[in-house]
Amino acid sequence: MYGEILRTLLNRPVHSGRDVRILAFRFVTICFVLAMAADSAFQLLAFHGWLNLFRGWAITICVVALIAYPIGLYVGEARLDHHRIKTRLIEQSLADSLTGLKNRASLPIDYDSGSEGERLLILLSLDRFKTVNERYGHVVGDRILIRAARLIAEELGNLGTIYRTDGTEFTVLATQCTVAEARAQVLALLARFESTDLGTLEKPVCLTASAGIVEVPASTAFAQAFAAVDAALESAKATGRSRVCLASEPATAGIVEGDEVVWSADPPPLPHRRRRADRP
Repeated sequence: MYGEILRTLLNRPVHSGRDVRILAFRFVTICFVLAMAADSAFQLLAFHGWLNLFRGWAITICVVALIAYPIGLYVGEARLDHHRIKTRLIEQSLADSLTGLKNRASLPIDYDSGSEGERLLILLSLDRFKTVNERYGHVVGDRILIRAARLIAEELGNLGTIYRTDGTEFTVLATQCTVAEARAQVLALLARFESTDLGTLEKPVCLTASAGIVEVPASTAFAQAFAAVDAALESAKATGRSRVCLASEPATAGIVEGDEVVWSADPPPLPHRRRRADRP
Protein backbone atom coordinates (compact mmCIF):
# COMPACT_ATOMS: atom_id res chain seq x y z
CA MET A 1 0.00 0.00 0.00
CA TYR A 2 2.77 2.43 0.92
CA GLY A 3 4.60 1.69 -2.30
CA GLU A 4 1.45 2.52 -4.26
CA ILE A 5 1.15 5.83 -2.41
CA LEU A 6 4.78 6.68 -3.21
CA ARG A 7 4.29 5.85 -6.89
CA THR A 8 1.17 8.01 -7.01
CA LEU A 9 3.00 10.97 -5.46
CA LEU A 10 6.19 10.69 -7.53
CA ASN A 11 4.82 9.54 -10.89
CA ARG A 12 3.01 12.75 -11.63
CA PRO A 13 3.51 14.11 -15.19
CA VAL A 14 6.20 16.78 -15.57
CA HIS A 15 5.40 19.22 -18.38
CA SER A 16 6.78 22.54 -17.13
CA GLY A 17 9.19 24.15 -14.69
CA ARG A 18 6.38 24.47 -12.17
CA ASP A 19 5.83 20.71 -12.31
CA VAL A 20 9.56 20.23 -11.65
CA ARG A 21 9.38 22.31 -8.46
CA ILE A 22 6.23 20.53 -7.31
CA LEU A 23 7.92 17.14 -7.83
CA ALA A 24 11.00 18.32 -5.90
CA PHE A 25 8.80 19.54 -3.03
CA ARG A 26 6.97 16.20 -2.91
CA PHE A 27 10.28 14.35 -2.91
CA VAL A 28 11.51 16.51 -0.01
CA THR A 29 8.28 15.96 1.89
CA ILE A 30 8.51 12.17 1.52
CA CYS A 31 12.17 12.16 2.54
CA PHE A 32 11.38 14.42 5.51
CA VAL A 33 8.58 12.15 6.74
CA LEU A 34 10.73 9.04 6.40
CA ALA A 35 13.72 10.70 8.09
CA MET A 36 11.62 12.05 10.97
CA ALA A 37 9.99 8.66 11.45
CA ALA A 38 13.38 6.95 11.59
CA ASP A 39 14.81 9.60 13.94
CA SER A 40 11.78 9.44 16.23
CA ALA A 41 12.03 5.63 16.40
CA PHE A 42 15.72 5.93 17.29
CA GLN A 43 14.97 8.50 19.99
CA LEU A 44 12.33 6.22 21.54
CA LEU A 45 14.86 3.39 21.72
CA ALA A 46 17.60 5.59 23.20
CA PHE A 47 16.13 8.77 24.64
CA HIS A 48 18.84 11.24 25.76
CA GLY A 49 16.72 14.23 26.69
CA TRP A 50 14.57 16.76 24.88
CA LEU A 51 17.53 18.92 23.94
CA ASN A 52 19.15 16.07 22.03
CA LEU A 53 15.76 15.21 20.49
CA PHE A 54 15.22 18.72 19.10
CA ARG A 55 18.83 18.90 17.99
CA GLY A 56 18.45 15.62 16.09
CA TRP A 57 15.28 16.85 14.42
CA ALA A 58 16.98 20.10 13.36
CA ILE A 59 19.89 18.15 11.87
CA THR A 60 17.45 15.87 10.05
CA ILE A 61 15.57 18.83 8.58
CA CYS A 62 18.78 20.49 7.35
CA VAL A 63 20.16 17.28 5.84
CA VAL A 64 16.89 16.54 4.06
CA ALA A 65 16.62 20.12 2.73
CA LEU A 66 20.21 20.16 1.47
CA ILE A 67 20.15 16.71 -0.14
CA ALA A 68 16.60 15.77 -1.05
CA TYR A 69 15.58 19.02 -2.78
CA PRO A 70 18.50 19.06 -5.31
CA ILE A 71 17.87 15.37 -6.02
CA GLY A 72 14.17 16.11 -6.56
CA LEU A 73 15.05 18.95 -8.94
CA TYR A 74 17.42 16.70 -10.87
CA VAL A 75 14.78 13.99 -11.23
CA GLY A 76 12.18 16.57 -12.26
CA GLU A 77 14.47 18.16 -14.87
CA ALA A 78 15.25 14.73 -16.31
CA ARG A 79 11.54 13.98 -16.63
CA LEU A 80 10.91 17.38 -18.20
CA ASP A 81 13.66 16.80 -20.78
CA HIS A 82 12.18 13.40 -21.56
CA HIS A 83 8.73 14.96 -22.02
CA ARG A 84 10.12 17.65 -24.33
CA ILE A 85 12.02 15.13 -26.45
CA LYS A 86 8.95 12.91 -26.69
CA THR A 87 6.76 15.87 -27.67
CA ARG A 88 9.30 17.00 -30.29
CA LEU A 89 9.49 13.51 -31.80
CA ILE A 90 5.70 13.29 -31.97
CA GLU A 91 5.51 16.70 -33.64
CA GLN A 92 8.18 15.70 -36.15
CA SER A 93 6.36 12.47 -36.98
CA LEU A 94 3.16 14.45 -37.67
CA ALA A 95 4.82 17.22 -39.72
CA ASP A 96 5.67 17.38 -43.39
CA SER A 97 9.44 17.65 -43.72
CA LEU A 98 9.33 19.75 -46.90
CA THR A 99 6.72 22.42 -46.20
CA GLY A 100 6.56 22.40 -42.39
CA LEU A 101 2.80 21.84 -42.48
CA LYS A 102 1.13 18.93 -40.74
CA ASN A 103 1.21 15.68 -42.71
CA ARG A 104 -1.42 13.20 -43.80
CA ALA A 105 -1.03 11.02 -40.69
CA SER A 106 -2.04 13.89 -38.40
CA LEU A 107 -5.23 14.78 -40.29
CA PRO A 108 -7.43 11.86 -39.12
CA ILE A 109 -6.09 12.30 -35.58
CA ASP A 110 -7.09 15.97 -35.50
CA TYR A 111 -10.37 15.19 -37.26
CA ASP A 112 -11.41 12.58 -34.69
CA SER A 113 -10.31 14.68 -31.72
CA GLY A 114 -11.84 17.93 -33.00
CA SER A 115 -15.07 19.67 -32.14
CA GLU A 116 -18.34 17.80 -32.41
CA GLY A 117 -19.98 20.50 -34.53
CA GLU A 118 -20.03 20.74 -38.29
CA ARG A 119 -16.71 21.24 -40.02
CA LEU A 120 -15.43 21.72 -43.54
CA LEU A 121 -12.80 19.81 -45.45
CA ILE A 122 -11.09 21.72 -48.25
CA LEU A 123 -8.88 19.73 -50.60
CA LEU A 124 -6.59 21.61 -53.01
CA SER A 125 -4.31 20.25 -55.69
CA LEU A 126 -1.83 21.91 -58.02
CA ASP A 127 -2.75 21.30 -61.65
CA ARG A 128 -0.35 19.45 -63.97
CA PHE A 129 2.53 19.60 -61.52
CA LYS A 130 4.15 16.52 -63.05
CA THR A 131 5.19 18.66 -66.01
CA VAL A 132 7.19 20.93 -63.69
CA ASN A 133 9.31 18.05 -62.41
CA GLU A 134 9.79 16.72 -65.93
CA ARG A 135 10.96 20.07 -67.28
CA TYR A 136 12.92 21.60 -64.38
CA GLY A 137 13.63 18.67 -62.05
CA HIS A 138 12.56 17.83 -58.53
CA VAL A 139 14.72 20.48 -56.84
CA VAL A 140 12.82 23.30 -58.53
CA GLY A 141 9.61 21.35 -57.99
CA ASP A 142 10.24 21.21 -54.24
CA ARG A 143 10.86 24.97 -54.14
CA ILE A 144 7.57 25.57 -55.93
CA LEU A 145 5.76 23.31 -53.45
CA ILE A 146 7.20 25.27 -50.54
CA ARG A 147 6.04 28.56 -52.08
CA ALA A 148 2.63 27.09 -52.85
CA ALA A 149 2.31 25.95 -49.23
CA ARG A 150 3.14 29.46 -48.01
CA LEU A 151 0.58 30.92 -50.40
CA ILE A 152 -2.11 28.56 -49.13
CA ALA A 153 -1.21 29.34 -45.51
CA GLU A 154 -1.47 33.08 -46.16
CA GLU A 155 -4.89 32.82 -47.80
CA LEU A 156 -6.54 30.01 -45.83
CA GLY A 157 -4.66 29.92 -42.53
CA ASN A 158 -7.49 31.72 -40.73
CA LEU A 159 -9.97 28.97 -41.65
CA GLY A 160 -8.26 26.18 -39.72
CA THR A 161 -5.33 23.78 -39.81
CA ILE A 162 -3.54 23.10 -43.11
CA TYR A 163 -2.06 19.71 -44.02
CA ARG A 164 0.01 18.42 -46.91
CA THR A 165 -1.80 15.17 -47.57
CA ASP A 166 -0.09 14.16 -50.82
CA GLY A 167 2.69 15.31 -53.13
CA THR A 168 0.71 18.20 -54.62
CA GLU A 169 -2.43 18.04 -52.44
CA PHE A 170 -3.18 20.21 -49.44
CA THR A 171 -6.11 19.81 -47.06
CA VAL A 172 -7.66 22.40 -44.75
CA LEU A 173 -9.68 21.26 -41.74
CA ALA A 174 -11.85 24.34 -41.28
CA THR A 175 -13.96 25.19 -38.26
CA GLN A 176 -16.34 28.02 -37.45
CA CYS A 177 -16.86 29.14 -41.03
CA THR A 178 -19.60 28.67 -43.59
CA VAL A 179 -19.31 27.04 -46.99
CA ALA A 180 -19.85 30.41 -48.67
CA GLU A 181 -17.03 32.02 -46.69
CA ALA A 182 -14.66 29.14 -47.41
CA ARG A 183 -15.54 29.14 -51.09
CA ALA A 184 -14.91 32.88 -51.39
CA GLN A 185 -11.47 32.56 -49.83
CA VAL A 186 -10.56 29.53 -51.93
CA LEU A 187 -11.58 31.40 -55.10
CA ALA A 188 -9.34 34.28 -54.03
CA LEU A 189 -6.51 31.79 -53.53
CA LEU A 190 -7.00 30.26 -56.98
CA ALA A 191 -6.97 33.72 -58.55
CA ARG A 192 -3.75 34.49 -56.72
CA PHE A 193 -2.21 31.25 -58.04
CA GLU A 194 -3.02 32.33 -61.59
CA SER A 195 -1.26 35.67 -61.13
CA THR A 196 1.74 34.52 -59.06
CA ASP A 197 5.09 33.39 -60.38
CA LEU A 198 6.08 30.38 -58.26
CA GLY A 199 9.37 29.79 -60.05
CA THR A 200 12.66 31.69 -60.11
CA LEU A 201 14.03 34.51 -62.20
CA GLU A 202 15.71 32.00 -64.49
CA LYS A 203 12.80 29.56 -64.45
CA PRO A 204 9.52 31.37 -63.92
CA VAL A 205 6.47 29.11 -63.60
CA CYS A 206 2.77 29.94 -63.34
CA LEU A 207 0.51 27.16 -62.11
CA THR A 208 -3.18 26.81 -61.39
CA ALA A 209 -4.90 24.88 -58.62
CA SER A 210 -8.23 23.15 -58.21
CA ALA A 211 -10.24 22.61 -55.05
CA GLY A 212 -13.11 20.65 -53.56
CA ILE A 213 -15.14 21.53 -50.45
CA VAL A 214 -17.38 19.33 -48.34
CA GLU A 215 -19.43 20.22 -45.26
CA VAL A 216 -19.02 17.49 -42.67
CA PRO A 217 -21.74 16.72 -40.10
CA ALA A 218 -20.58 15.76 -36.63
CA SER A 219 -21.36 12.05 -37.05
CA THR A 220 -19.48 11.61 -40.34
CA ALA A 221 -16.45 9.33 -40.25
CA PHE A 222 -13.17 10.69 -41.58
CA ALA A 223 -12.87 8.18 -44.43
CA GLN A 224 -16.33 9.09 -45.69
CA ALA A 225 -15.67 12.84 -45.44
CA PHE A 226 -12.32 12.62 -47.23
CA ALA A 227 -13.78 10.48 -49.99
CA ALA A 228 -16.49 13.11 -50.57
CA VAL A 229 -14.06 16.02 -50.76
CA ASP A 230 -11.73 14.00 -53.00
CA ALA A 231 -14.63 13.39 -55.39
CA ALA A 232 -15.38 17.13 -55.39
CA LEU A 233 -11.75 17.85 -56.26
CA GLU A 234 -11.84 15.35 -59.12
CA SER A 235 -14.96 17.09 -60.44
CA ALA A 236 -13.13 20.42 -60.37
CA LYS A 237 -10.23 18.95 -62.36
CA ALA A 238 -12.48 17.11 -64.82
CA THR A 239 -14.61 20.17 -65.59
CA GLY A 240 -11.93 22.74 -66.28
CA ARG A 241 -9.39 23.07 -63.45
CA SER A 242 -8.62 26.26 -61.57
CA ARG A 243 -12.05 26.13 -60.01
CA VAL A 244 -13.91 25.04 -56.86
CA CYS A 245 -16.51 22.28 -56.68
CA LEU A 246 -18.77 21.58 -53.71
CA ALA A 247 -19.60 18.03 -52.77
CA SER A 248 -23.22 19.09 -52.16
CA GLU A 249 -23.69 20.55 -55.64
CA PRO A 250 -23.56 18.89 -59.06
CA ALA A 251 -20.51 19.87 -61.06
CA THR A 252 -21.08 22.16 -64.01
CA ALA A 253 -19.05 21.83 -67.16
CA GLY A 254 -16.17 24.21 -67.59
CA ILE A 255 -13.54 24.93 -70.19
CA VAL A 256 -11.09 22.07 -70.24
CA GLU A 257 -7.62 23.37 -70.97
CA GLY A 258 -4.72 21.61 -72.60
CA ASP A 259 -2.19 19.47 -70.81
CA GLU A 260 0.64 22.00 -70.81
CA VAL A 261 1.66 24.17 -67.90
CA VAL A 262 1.78 27.89 -68.63
CA TRP A 263 5.43 28.88 -68.60
CA SER A 264 5.64 32.61 -68.14
CA ALA A 265 9.07 32.70 -69.77
CA ASP A 266 7.73 31.29 -73.01
CA PRO A 267 5.58 33.27 -75.43
CA PRO A 268 2.24 31.67 -76.32
CA PRO A 269 2.48 29.46 -79.41
CA LEU A 270 1.24 30.95 -82.66
CA PRO A 271 -1.76 29.28 -84.24
CA HIS A 272 -0.96 26.92 -87.07
CA ARG A 273 -2.54 27.76 -90.41
CA ARG A 274 -2.97 25.23 -93.15
CA ARG A 275 -1.97 26.23 -96.65
CA ARG A 276 -4.75 26.01 -99.15
CA ALA A 277 -4.10 23.61 -101.95
CA ASP A 278 -3.55 25.31 -105.32
CA ARG A 279 -6.51 25.00 -107.52
CA PRO A 280 -5.87 23.47 -110.96
